[in-house]
Amino acid sequence: MPRVKPASQLSEAQFAVLVDGLADDPGRRDLLTELLHENHPVYAECGAAAVVRMRGWILVALARAGVPDGALIFLLEELDAGVDPYLVAAAARALRSYPRPTETFAAFVMRALSNIRYRDEPVSFEAYGEYAMSAAGTSPVQELLETLAWLGPLARGVLPELMLLRAQCGAGSRKLRVDIDRAIRAISAADQAISSGTLACCGAPPDSLPNTVAWTASSRRDAGPIGKVVLEDHDGNRITFEEFFKGKPAIVVFFYTRCDNPMKCSLTVAKLAHVQGLLDAQGLGERIQTAAITYDPAFDLPERLRIYGQDRGVRLDARHRMLRALDNDALRRHFELGVNFIESLVNRHRIEVYILDSEARIAVSFERIHWDEREVVTRAIELLEEREPGAGQGQPRSCCSSSVAAGPAG
Repeated sequence: MPRVKPASQLSEAQFAVLVDGLADDPGRRDLLTELLHENHPVYAECGAAAVVRMRGWILVALARAGVPDGALIFLLEELDAGVDPYLVAAAARALRSYPRPTETFAAFVMRALSNIRYRDEPVSFEAYGEYAMSAAGTSPVQELLETLAWLGPLARGVLPELMLLRAQCGAGSRKLRVDIDRAIRAISAADQAISSGTLACCGAPPDSLPNTVAWTASSRRDAGPIGKVVLEDHDGNRITFEEFFKGKPAIVVFFYTRCDNPMKCSLTVAKLAHVQGLLDAQGLGERIQTAAITYDPAFDLPERLRIYGQDRGVRLDARHRMLRALDNDALRRHFELGVNFIESLVNRHRIEVYILDSEARIAVSFERIHWDEREVVTRAIELLEEREPGAGQGQPRSCCSSSVAAGPAG
């Protein structure tokens, strides 16, 4: 278990001192990465605003100390789906401390610009929890544009989008135009240097780009005690985990209806509806099941689940359900969910999707970065085509998500 006291034993001021100390100690900087995991006990019973301050300060520390490979995925995740100005700005700044940039980063930065453009507001990194009170501060858009300038020739692929953004700036956006022009000049100047032969091109992406898809084979765990956990669906019908999931492969997403980030839960459930459409188009809607399970079962009662799914186009029937677990702790432990709570309310969670085989075992997981619906369906079909439970499971597989290899996917 991560070696840091839980929040109940650690004030925010103490937490900030701890993070600063870890950043200044090369032998302990790996603990900064551990602290970024959403289910770390340090976040238990912290309010959502406190979690933002805490995680943001870790990113600020990484910007100062340098970003290790293990922390990179957390920065890309924040750029991919973050909507909090402080965290997005901190992630953009921290990314500039990663020692091996790649052109893949530019797509994440542009996605963040699109997501945060209309939420831009001043932030400050001078002290823990400090608010920017003057022009001396910075902002997420400013940090993102500076990161594109830092990428230089590696950002050539997003130059058309950046030019379009420049053209869309209104008359009152003088500072934004100035910052965009600075980024365009940095990218274009480096591009010209490449063309003239005075600067080498970017080369291949580094091996350290993080995997966001894991395929387990010989290590698939039996459902075990989770098999007896009772689930309640969108119509109030009750069924055990084993009764629903055993017998057919299943695609499982996690969400909760009170999520205020439209790039996470709402989009996840809408994408599940698209997955169902892809399955139906191939005649597989009855052979591969889908489920959306809430992190927040005390609040997300059946009617609320049904309305939330219907509003996002989800097919709801015996094979495709919105679910809540009557023993949420057992579910969290089984899936090792990236989520934490203040009482029963979620204070932070990651994007996560799982594919279960016909024995209700976790076979594939997609984490953090926006997942591609077609890839999820392809993986589920591979499980469907296993000759029998256990067939073709001789060697574990690991594969890099297409959303990382080719940039963020919506």
